[in-house]
Parts: sequence; C-alpha cells; structure tokens
Amino acid sequence: MFVRRSLTVLATTLTFACGASAAPAIWKVSDEDSSVWLFGSIHMLPHGMEWRTEIFDNLIDEADRIYFETDLGTEAQTRILALTMERGFARDGLLLNQRIDSKLMSKVRSAAETYAVPVPTLLAMQPWMAASTISVAALTAAGYNPTQGVETILVSEIPAERQGFLETAEQQIEAIAGGSEADQIQMLVATLGETDTLAEMVDSMVAAWLEGTPEVVADIFFADLGAYGDAFMDRLITQRNENWVAQIETMLANNEEAFLVVGAGHLVGPTSVVTLLEQKGFSSERVQ
Repeated sequence: MFVRRSLTVLATTLTFACGASAAPAIWKVSDEDSSVWLFGSIHMLPHGMEWRTEIFDNLIDEADRIYFETDLGTEAQTRILALTMERGFARDGLLLNQRIDSKLMSKVRSAAETYAVPVPTLLAMQPWMAASTISVAALTAAGYNPTQGVETILVSEIPAERQGFLETAEQQIEAIAGGSEADQIQMLVATLGETDTLAEMVDSMVAAWLEGTPEVVADIFFADLGAYGDAFMDRLITQRNENWVAQIETMLANNEEAFLVVGAGHLVGPTSVVTLLEQKGFSSERVQ
C-alpha cells in the first residue's frame, strides 16, 4: 500500500508541475503517518458531463475504503423513501395551504404549474418537503439528473464492502427536516424565491467546481444558502461537518487510507471539513 501510494503522490506532483487542466478539487489531509483524501461532489449533474480525472480514479482504486455521506444503495433507497414519506407528509390533518399564507400558496401553485408538480401532492406535504420537491423539479427541468450525480455513479461501481458512510439516512433527513415549522416555511420561501434563477446559479456553481475554483463555489453556495436562515445552515453544514471531522480523526488515528466523497459545500468556507481539521492541527494540501 505504501509503495503504491507513494507512486500516486509522485505522479500527482509531476502532473501539477507540468500544469494540470482544471478539475474538481481534491484535498489531502494528513497526520504524522497517514492521510485521507476529500473530494467535493455535486449531487445532480447533467447527463454525460465529464468530471473524472486519472488522479481521482487512482485514488479511488487505492483507497482502503470510500466514504459517502450516507448509503445510496438499492436496499438503502427503500429505507430513505420510507423515512421521507414519514417525515415529509403531514400526519396532523393540516394541508400545506393551512400552514402558509395565501400569497405564498399562490407562488407554490405557480411553481407547481411551471414544473409539472401535482398540486394535491404538494398540499399533503410538510413545507420542507414541498420546497425540496419544487427544487428538484426545477433542476430536472434544467437538465440536471439525480441518477448522474457523483455519488450515484460511484455507488454503482464500488463494491459494497469498500463503501463506508458518515451518517445514517435518519441523520441526513433530520438535517433538512429537523427545523421548526417556521424554519421550514422560510426554506419554502427561499426556494420559491430562487426557482427562476436556480438553473443559472447551479450552472455557475458547477462550472466553478469543474474549473477547480472552490472559493467561487463557496461564494455562490453560501450566498444562496443565506436565504434559508442560520438554523438551517447550522443543521445542514456546521453540525454535520463537526460530526464528520470527529470520524476523520479516528480514520487518521487508525491509519486508514480513506477517500471521502461529500457535497462540495462541506469542503469550503470558514466551517468546512478541511478548515476544521486544520484547526485541530492536521496538515492539508490540494492535490487536484
């Protein structure tokens, strides 16, 4: 393992010395005697987009284990669907139009018509679920495909015994759905406020991701996320990053050669996984 890893690092160094083409960022984080690699992903991509590099594939091949945010395998999808139905649909007899004012409901109906989402389905949803459904529908209409996301592609290729997960499906859904009703309504307001420009914003973020400019990804991502409120930001980003950092510390302590694939937004900004690890005394460097 050590010899193969050393050759990979040498190849990486030579590639960058000769001027590599732009590519999504990969970070190497190390302690005294081991390293892990962090790759920021995009969960939905247009069909046929090329984003893989030789460096990426070599690191994937040589890692002891590849970690994802949560299990996206076929069996796990059944559990995720059940949890989404349980948390996303109202169980108290109230419809969405009884939770939000008429002006906001009018915007929901307009978005539903634009993106061909059945209004009766939205009426049965909690506000967070309605927001997520409209957002995904808008991105799908713009050519983004959930089955073409980085994780979806990799999970289908990597044997189950080489996969690891940083959180459960329950934890991931809680990050989105765990707020108060007021928090959820703010999420819905923010989503409806950006549907007309969502595709353009995501196009810009994906372009910055492909160009290997994570600082631009951060600017776009956090400017957009700001409208969702501090509580949502804390649950979706900060708390999860802190949880993952604790697990990465254990990986490094155990000398596990791990490759982590997490949303690009988790690897940029002042509370990013990379920054939090640096603050704990680990060294980091961009290798792509």
